[in-house]
Amino acid sequence: MNSIVVPDLHGCPHFLDWVLLKYPGRHLILLGDLINRGPDARLVMRTALNLARERRATLLWGNHEDWAWAATARLKFPAQERWFKSKGRELHQAYDGDVKACMADLTQFALFAHSYVVEGDMLCAHAARPNLGRDPQDVLDKRCLRDRPDRRLLPLPVQFFPNLRYSVHGHTVMPEPLVDLGGKGVVYLDLGSAKTGKFCVWDSVKREVASYGE
Repeated sequence: MNSIVVPDLHGCPHFLDWVLLKYPGRHLILLGDLINRGPDARLVMRTALNLARERRATLLWGNHEDWAWAATARLKFPAQERWFKSKGRELHQAYDGDVKACMADLTQFALFAHSYVVEGDMLCAHAARPNLGRDPQDVLDKRCLRDRPDRRLLPLPVQFFPNLRYSVHGHTVMPEPLVDLGGKGVVYLDLGSAKTGKFCVWDSVKREVASYGE
């Protein structure tokens, strides 16, 4: 499919707008953490959901979506509202206090989102490579949502995907994108965009980084 890999947007719709303008017609892989920190998490989430419905994007879980969903999915409405007002204040504010609308979007996100995705010789996951069990659907833990480069990088799951050569991740903020295709076979893209204003994506066709504004 030759996708564009998009790291943590964190509520910054202008970065997603740039990607859509720069790569019209290209499929996107969104690495998660669509929400929190930036000026309009609601718009980012809804744009991503529309892209997924149109099969123009694959959505992956980020630790921020996982945190909000895990905390609220089994709660009834009054308890959900209390959680958003106390612990999910950024999302509560982004949705102008409309907890039901926020939960509707999180529910849709949970239906679309994957822990990881494989495309050709590339694996994409939010933070790190998945820890798999007996089959490709058997994700044993949430390390792929939270691990950082200073922890041991799990091997590529070539037992299930023999063509894999490298993986692409966000989550860990880097001063510059890290591309190590010849060594560990890994790419890290998160530049802390909501704070730094720096943003980049991975073009899986050219196998190169493209930076915001280029």
